[in-house]
Amino acid sequence: MADSEKFAILLKGVDAWNNWRARSGDDPDEHEEKIDLTCINIMRANLEDANLSSVNLNGSNLFGVNLAGANLEGADLSDADLKESNLSGANIQEADLNGSDLRRATLRKAKISNTILNKSNLEKANLSEAYMSESCMMEVKLYGANLSKAILNDVILSESNLEGANLSGSDLCRANLRKAELNNAELIETNLERADLSDAYLNNANLNGAKLEKTDLSNARLYRVNFRDAILTSACLNGAILKESDLSGAKLLNASLINADLIGANLRKANLKGAKLFGANLKGTDFSDTNLNGTQFVNADLEDANFKEATLVETNFEGANITGCKIYGISAWDLKLKDAKQEGLIITPLERSTITVDNIEVAQFVYLLLSHEKIRDVINSVTKRGVLILGRFEGNGLEILQSIASELRSKKYLPIIFNFNKPDARDYTETIKILVGLSRFVVVDISGPSVPQELYATVPFFDIPFVPIIDESRKPYSMYLDLYKYSWFLPIVKFSSKDQLIKRIPLEVIFPAEEKCKERQRDLDRIFPS
Repeated sequence: MADSEKFAILLKGVDAWNNWRARSGDDPDEHEEKIDLTCINIMRANLEDANLSSVNLNGSNLFGVNLAGANLEGADLSDADLKESNLSGANIQEADLNGSDLRRATLRKAKISNTILNKSNLEKANLSEAYMSESCMMEVKLYGANLSKAILNDVILSESNLEGANLSGSDLCRANLRKAELNNAELIETNLERADLSDAYLNNANLNGAKLEKTDLSNARLYRVNFRDAILTSACLNGAILKESDLSGAKLLNASLINADLIGANLRKANLKGAKLFGANLKGTDFSDTNLNGTQFVNADLEDANFKEATLVETNFEGANITGCKIYGISAWDLKLKDAKQEGLIITPLERSTITVDNIEVAQFVYLLLSHEKIRDVINSVTKRGVLILGRFEGNGLEILQSIASELRSKKYLPIIFNFNKPDARDYTETIKILVGLSRFVVVDISGPSVPQELYATVPFFDIPFVPIIDESRKPYSMYLDLYKYSWFLPIVKFSSKDQLIKRIPLEVIFPAEEKCKERQRDLDRIFPS
């Protein structure tokens, strides 16, 4: 029950109250327990700058009271009625406001750190620029409240209702917002780094430019959220629902979106380098002009997704469904496609007649063949002037091969030197088959260590001239003579020095190779007359 004597002093006004508090400050008997002003009724009173620190105002009616600049540090305001009250700039640190009613109250620039506000009602309250770090605000009602530019780092807001609240520019670093309701909230450029928003509701919220690095958004409801230009580096969005959300320009480097639902989401120009989207639902998602280098799409459903002009280097699509994806203008290198479902990939722009392929890795090549008149001329130029040079690279071997290339180049050929001495895990035999197939003829130093394997993989299957060469001081491998059963394997050219070899190239390498090419062309013309 309120102390009537103390209450009477308060009713005399702020000056009388503050003077009394100042005088009683040296009297230990006055501070054995909190000043008891429980359940008092002072509606619309002016208590600006009043010293109410450690006062017990539990259950009091403070409706419309002016408490601007007041000192309420350590006060008990639990279950108090503070509707429409003015607490601008007030010191409410370490106070107890459990269950208090602060609807439409003004707390602009108030100090509310380490304060308890569990189950309090702050609907449509003005808390802009308030300092509220480390406060406990579980199950608080903040519907439509203004918390713009407020400091809320390390605050506990789990299961609170912040629907339609304005938190733009506020600092919620490391805040606990688990299961909080933030539907339609404004969080423009808000700092939510390392915050816990797991199982939270943010449908239709605006997080344009927000900072969410290492934030936990697992299982959050994020339907139609605006994440434009947001920073979500290393954020956890596992199991989150992001249907039709706008993540254009967002940074999602190394983010985890395992089993997330992004149907119809917009990720245009976003950066998902190294992001994990295992088993995610990405049907119809827009990845146009997006960085997907090293992104993990294992077992994801990407049907009808748009990858126009996206960058995909070492992207993992193993077990993924990429049926019907738009892949015009992509840059794809070293993709992982084991068990991926690739059907009906659209390689043409939307405004052109649709052309589809069933392999993303060959899509760029097919498009070039179809759409660029000069590409066929380029391929024909390589096959007419390209010369593959094989041999040894140890000792002075590379110098010899480079000299051959230089001489061929002077004769208007396109020399191709390929080093097979250090094969990696790739099937380099397949690579050389491709190069041989593009060449007019092949010059091969048969003393090279990898040459036997390469010749037996190519000579029997490619009817183009092979010109063997060897330094007289070296021995060829013993079985090379077996290759002379193929008429396109030409006589060996032996040399004692690099200069001697270069002099012999025009007559002993180029001439017999070109004669064999002409012979082959005559045979083809006879079989397929024009």
